[in-house]
Amino acid sequence: MHSNQAVSGAQRGRRVRGWLLCVTTCAIAVAVSATPAVSAMAAAADPSTSRMRGLGVRVVGTVAVDPSHVSVIVAVPGAGGPLNAQAFRLWQNGRPKAVRVDPLPASALRIGVVVDAGPGAELLGTQNAIADLMIGLPSGAQAAVAGARPARLVQPLTDDAGSVVRALADATFSGPSDDTSALRLAVREVLSGPPGRRAVVLITTRPIPAGLASEVSGELRAADASLYVAAVPEIAPSLARLASASGGWAVTASSARSLLPAVDAIGADLVHQYQLAYTTAVPALTATRLRVAVAEAGATATAEATVRVPAYDSSAPPAQASARRGGNAGVSMAWLIAAALLVGLAGAAIFDIRQARRKRTL
Repeated sequence: MHSNQAVSGAQRGRRVRGWLLCVTTCAIAVAVSATPAVSAMAAAADPSTSRMRGLGVRVVGTVAVDPSHVSVIVAVPGAGGPLNAQAFRLWQNGRPKAVRVDPLPASALRIGVVVDAGPGAELLGTQNAIADLMIGLPSGAQAAVAGARPARLVQPLTDDAGSVVRALADATFSGPSDDTSALRLAVREVLSGPPGRRAVVLITTRPIPAGLASEVSGELRAADASLYVAAVPEIAPSLARLASASGGWAVTASSARSLLPAVDAIGADLVHQYQLAYTTAVPALTATRLRVAVAEAGATATAEATVRVPAYDSSAPPAQASARRGGNAGVSMAWLIAAALLVGLAGAAIFDIRQARRKRTL
C-alpha cells in the first residue's frame, strides 16, 4: 500500500512540475517578447523617413507635465535613428536647461483631418491617403475627420482607426466647399481630448481661398495645434507660412492619386517626435523664447521659437507618464509571474529530494 501511494505521489509530483515548467516557460516568453515592445517605443521615434534631407529640428508644441515642469515637443527630421538625451540641448530665454528626453507617446497624439475633395477620382485618392495615414498611426493615437463639402463632422475623435476609415468610406462630398468651418470643427475635436500633441491636417484637391490663413490662425494658435496641408496642385504662400509657424508644413501633389506619399510624409512627421521635459519658473501663459539644438554623427541642427508656457491642468492625467507606466507594467508583471512560478518549481524539487531521502532511510 505504501509503495503504491509513493508511486502515485511521484506521478502527481511529476505532473505538477511539468505544469509549472510549462507555465514558467510561457511567462518568460511573454516577458522577453514584451521587452522589445517597450524598446520599440523609443525606436518608433526614428525620424529617418521624414520628407526632409539632412538633420533638422522643429519646435512643434508644448505640454504642461506638472506645475513646475513643461515638455516642449520637437520633430527631428533627417536623423539616422532614435536619439538619446545627450543629443539634445535646450535654452529658455538664453539660459541652458537640463532636459529629460522621451519619444512622444502615442496617447499624446490627437489629429483632426479635414477633407475637401470632389466626387470620383479626387475623393478616392483622398480616401486612400487618409486610410494609409490611419493605418500608420501608433496604437493609442486619436483622430477625427471633418468634411468641407459641406462643412460637418464625419467622425468624432476616436482611437479606433477602423472607425475613421469606415466613416470616411460612407461619407459623400458634394457642393461648394467651406474649408474655414471644416478646419474650425477639426480644431474643436482635437481640443476635446486631454492636453497633448494636437495637429490639424488639411487635404484638398481644389484651390485654397487666399484668406483662409487669416481666418483660422487664431483658432490654431489658441488650441496650440500644428497645421499640415497636402494640396493639389498648389498652396497659397500665406497658408504655407501659417503651417510652418504653427509647427507643421505644407506639401503639394500633382494629382489626387499622388496625395498618398504626401500624406504619408505628414504621418511620419507626426509619429517621429520627441518630448523634452524641463523645469521652469516662468508663469503659465507667459511668452518665452526657446532654442533647441540636436546633434548626430557630427551634424548639428538648431531651431528657435517663441511659445507660451502652457497652463497645468491637474484634472488631466499626463499622457506620457501613463503610457510609460503602462508599458513597463506588462513587462514587470510577466517577470513577477515567472519568478513566482520558478519559486514554486524549486519548492517541488526540494520536496522530491526530501521524499527520496526519506525512502532511503526506511
